[in-house]
Amino acid sequence: MTDQEKLNFKEKYQNNPVAFCEDIMNVKLLPYQKEMLNIFYNNKNRFISFIGGRINQKLWLSNMQLEYMKAMEMNFQVWKSEGIDVYEKGVLVNTIKDKEQYK
Repeated sequence: MTDQEKLNFKEKYQNNPVAFCEDIMNVKLLPYQKEMLNIFYNNKNRFISFIGGRINQKLWLSNMQLEYMKAMEMNFQVWKSEGIDVYEKGVLVNTIKDKEQYK
């Protein structure tokens, strides 16, 4: 993917997570699913963490949330039993395995 294609992709889906899910998964979302996605991503004062995010990843909506945040280069954390995965700008930068590290 060229830089221009990457930029076009990001601009197309920047403020439209519903279109991202519908285009990538080729499904039609129900109204409550659209509303939930819009609430998650159109709030500018947000901090997103997933408790057990990898366990729930089998559900397509959780998977799409993670993929959307990676594609949009967001900062977020995925909490799981082995530790906490810290993503900055959509890239995994650290996995915290000790409680002492996370303060």
